[in-house]
Amino acid sequence: MNPRERRLVSDLRSVQELADHDLVAFRAEGVTPDRYQLMFTVPGIALEDRQVVVRNLHRCEIYLHLDYPRRPPVVTWQTPVFHPNLLGPDRNGGVCLGSWGASESLADLCTRLRDLVSYRSFNVNDPLDHEAADWVSKASLAPGLDVSSLAGMTVDEVEVAKAEVGL
Repeated sequence: MNPRERRLVSDLRSVQELADHDLVAFRAEGVTPDRYQLMFTVPGIALEDRQVVVRNLHRCEIYLHLDYPRRPPVVTWQTPVFHPNLLGPDRNGGVCLGSWGASESLADLCTRLRDLVSYRSFNVNDPLDHEAADWVSKASLAPGLDVSSLAGMTVDEVEVAKAEVGL
C-alpha cells in the first residue's frame, strides 16, 4: 500500500469514528475512498425570501484529489445555507476552509465543517458570502449562537432585535 492509500484508509477510519458517535453520517466511494458524501444534523441557517430559516440537515461532498493532503480537499456544499464562509448549491457550493495543514485529518475537517454550518465558528474577515458576513457583523452575532432563536425573523429584523437588547 502506498502512502496516499494509507492516508485514505486512515481518513476512512477517523470519519467512521465520528459516525459511530453520531457526529456525521457519510457515504464513501472507492476501495480507498477519495470521495465522500457527508450529512450533518445540526441547526444552521438558510434564507427564504430574506427570512431566516433554520435547517437541521446539511450535506456536502468532499473530494480528496491527488495532491491531498498537501493541498486542502475540494469541498462542495450541497444544501441551502446562509453563512459567511459557505455558499449554497445555487452559488456553486463554495467553502472557505481558511488555513489548511497536511497533518489535518478528514475527521478534523468534518468537525470544522459541522462547526461552520452550526455557527459555532465563522470568519467574517475572509468571507465567501459577503452579504452573510455583513449581516453577522451588523447583528453582532457571536460564534456559538443558538441559531434556532433567529428562526422566522427577516435579516433586517435580526439586526434590529440585536440592537434593541444592546448586543
